[in-house]
Amino acid sequence: AQMYRVNVDDRVPYNVYGNRQDGYSYRGPSNSRTGSIPLGLWKGVGGCESGFSIPEPQDDDFVWAGCYDGGIEIYNHQNGQVRNVRVWPEAGYGWPPEGMSYRWYWIVPLVVSEHDGAVYAGSQHVHRTRDRGQSWEVISPDLTRNLKEHQQSSGGVATDNLMTYDGSVLYSLAESPLRQGLLWAGSYDGLLHLSRDGGGSWTELSGKIPDMPRFGSIGSIHPSAHAEGKAYITVDVHQLADFDPYIYRTEDFGESWTRIDDGIERSPHSFAHIVVEDPARPGLLYAGTDNSVWTSLDDGQSWIKFRNDMPPAPVYWLTVQERFGDLAVATYGRGFFILDDLTPLRALTTDVMESAVFLFPPRDAYRWVPRTAIHTESSFVTGRDPRNGANIDYWLGEETTDPIRIHVEDPNGEVIRTLSGRGRPGLNRINWDFRHEPPRTPLLRTTPPGKPWVEFGPDGTRPLRSWDLDLVRGQMGPKVAPGEYTVRLVAGETEQTQTLTVLKDPDSEGSVANIRAQVEFSLMLKDRLNEVVDLINSLEWARKQLEAIQGAIQDRQAKESRGEAAMAGELSDLLEAVRGMEERAISIESILFDIHLTGAREDAFRNPIKLYGRFSALASDISGWGADFPPTDQQRAVAEVLIGRLEEARTQAASFFADELETLNDRLRSAQIPSVVRSP
Repeated sequence: AQMYRVNVDDRVPYNVYGNRQDGYSYRGPSNSRTGSIPLGLWKGVGGCESGFSIPEPQDDDFVWAGCYDGGIEIYNHQNGQVRNVRVWPEAGYGWPPEGMSYRWYWIVPLVVSEHDGAVYAGSQHVHRTRDRGQSWEVISPDLTRNLKEHQQSSGGVATDNLMTYDGSVLYSLAESPLRQGLLWAGSYDGLLHLSRDGGGSWTELSGKIPDMPRFGSIGSIHPSAHAEGKAYITVDVHQLADFDPYIYRTEDFGESWTRIDDGIERSPHSFAHIVVEDPARPGLLYAGTDNSVWTSLDDGQSWIKFRNDMPPAPVYWLTVQERFGDLAVATYGRGFFILDDLTPLRALTTDVMESAVFLFPPRDAYRWVPRTAIHTESSFVTGRDPRNGANIDYWLGEETTDPIRIHVEDPNGEVIRTLSGRGRPGLNRINWDFRHEPPRTPLLRTTPPGKPWVEFGPDGTRPLRSWDLDLVRGQMGPKVAPGEYTVRLVAGETEQTQTLTVLKDPDSEGSVANIRAQVEFSLMLKDRLNEVVDLINSLEWARKQLEAIQGAIQDRQAKESRGEAAMAGELSDLLEAVRGMEERAISIESILFDIHLTGAREDAFRNPIKLYGRFSALASDISGWGADFPPTDQQRAVAEVLIGRLEEARTQAASFFADELETLNDRLRSAQIPSVVRSP
């Protein structure tokens, strides 16, 4: 998708807005909470293929969307209706710009004020409306060079007068986030103007910009959120075969400028489309060139390529979502990208980079409740949700082979999850999915009855695998409740801690008390699952030995086949006792899990599900996928039934190991055959 611009609202989670070439204007979720972002979640918001789509800061149900030929529409999300409010509704298709009252760039510059709701649009003039487009006023003179030779029919072989190539038009507009009416305007033909009085008067600043190409297009203007007189611009000259990035900074309302693009590699893809400053950290910059995102930690003195896993594509626009601290990226060819969580960049100082280890303070993290997905056929345009959890970021000064451990501690100081990090130098990120440690894992050491072909791993075990998703979700650790947690990083001899706040999903119906009841119940189920697993592992270890003992007895029988009849009879009796003991172990295991499972997907539906599967399914109902409610009466009742069956299995297992197996072991030792030990 060729996306011209990207904007965001301030919802939780927020939406992304933009216009797609040969398509429409769109609004879609940054996080659907379904695991993916299918095409069906993107909605039209007026406008057309070119332009901006900007939600009103005061009421984001209203979206201002642009189009070519000066098109401007207001979309109302409440009723899905659109009103056309273009500045001058005299269609200009086919006309050379010279003959039009107002000349328009393909992407109409559009600003929705954060201060008073006024909206500004740019032709060769700056226009303003204060009544949602019912009326517009011109608040500037012609702010372009107004060269008539740049206002003729475009083309040559074929004329194409659709405002695609007009030269004497405004290309960029911006208002300071710090002061109402502090307006900047940049033209396609290289002029930059500033108004400090809401358009009452304008000052031309282009001549004060060093190395400014005469016809360099002012592609973007970014007034700082940290100082009124500070602003950044990009100048695009690639259509005149100059592919260098031109990025400038002023700190005195444009009276002087510093070029700040040194460090961005020079190539045919170096020209810059956009530069923005981080709203939380002064001097932290993000720039978009024709094939990458770049970042500067020092206000443009140096730059680092910051594409990471993005494909190379023209980066047309960048927007920082302030509540989440995410960087939204519009690429012209690969759609939208979002870099989740700028926290470590904002905290990355010289002191941090000179340290051996540094654990960054994590941003507050929302404990999202999953939503039911839109069920559609698979599509190549399906996007990805961000990972549901908390980002834990740390810095390593150099590569280390020491184990990197991240311990998450609950408010009582108890470690509830341990994660393993990478030891590579630089910035590292690991995700905690808000879950406690998962239950222990059953390790099967025997084949299902009648299926000797089932294979084992190199360690002689195979997993107890059921492919039913409900069971798999139930075997994850329970999700934690909202609250304050401690993150402890252990790297060699170094330990550092930070506080992490887990926030409740604002759309959740459950109270924090409901969630805590759910977590308490889930932890109880996890404990019961661990008991089941421990019993399975103990019985499987015993069965494996009993199988080996049967082989040892049969080998002895073969060697003593010509011996005394009494000895032969004793070995036969012993072999039958061992086989009986194996059957006894199988009978107890049959209470605990489906012993016929081979690992094949359909096995889950061929035989009755047992305690391990039923506990897993119940745990899944509670915290695997469901909403934030306390356990139902029925869930508690089923848990009691399952706990009763587990108690029966535990009693039988205790008798098996304490009495029956010891009796057999006495006989084995008497026959000088290795006995069964309780654990590996």
